[in-house]
Amino acid sequence: MTSYNKPAYVGKAIEGILAQTHSDFELFLMDDNSDLPTAHVISSYLQDPRIRYIRSDIATLEERAAKVRYAALINQALPLATGDYITYATDDNVYRPNRLARMSEYLDQHPEANIVYSASITRHVKDDGTITKSVHRPAGRINWLASCAVDHCSIMHRRSVLSVLHERWGTYWDENPEFYRIGDARFFWRLNHFWPFHPIDEVLDDNYMTEHSFHNQLLANQQSRFVQLLPEQRTCKELREHLRALQSGRRI
Repeated sequence: MTSYNKPAYVGKAIEGILAQTHSDFELFLMDDNSDLPTAHVISSYLQDPRIRYIRSDIATLEERAAKVRYAALINQALPLATGDYITYATDDNVYRPNRLARMSEYLDQHPEANIVYSASITRHVKDDGTITKSVHRPAGRINWLASCAVDHCSIMHRRSVLSVLHERWGTYWDENPEFYRIGDARFFWRLNHFWPFHPIDEVLDDNYMTEHSFHNQLLANQQSRFVQLLPEQRTCKELREHLRALQSGRRI
């Protein structure tokens, strides 16, 4: 789980993981030097032995803009993981209770599958808690074009895929700040070079897009100092076009 300055949501995200029906897991809680209210919320959960808490010392906007911070935190955590399966969470995402069980059971029962994904719901929420929009992402087919079609927190993959990615690109997730807005799509782009995503067409997590979410800040506040420091952002379109060309080549 990656975390940064969401004290109103991070506790719910942690609780959703700790309450899983499949309880045999390790949670790497990767916080990017959040503010004191967020740190206070996190501290109340650290007595659980399944949590490994790592807090960065990033301090300046220049440091934050130099690389995709959530990708850097994930890359720090992945070599430490010991389980057979890897999955992802954020501080504004809440797992449903059977999420880990359903996904791990699928991979147990389908040895040919390396990646599984589920349906998800994203709720756009105002500061007062009002939900302004809900978006349902289905998971109805085997997917070779997962970039921008599957959510960051809706996948699970075998740990064994990581060595393949690292051999090809030298990292797991891409930290290039040109992909700040679509870091998960870039990671899925890498995965789709080798494997499809297998579906579980059931909603297993709920996402909350707040007014403080990075994507909303990027769209709504183009003049912020942080946004000004970022390079021009790459697009979903180019990732998906590349994958389509790759799949066309496979069919020839």
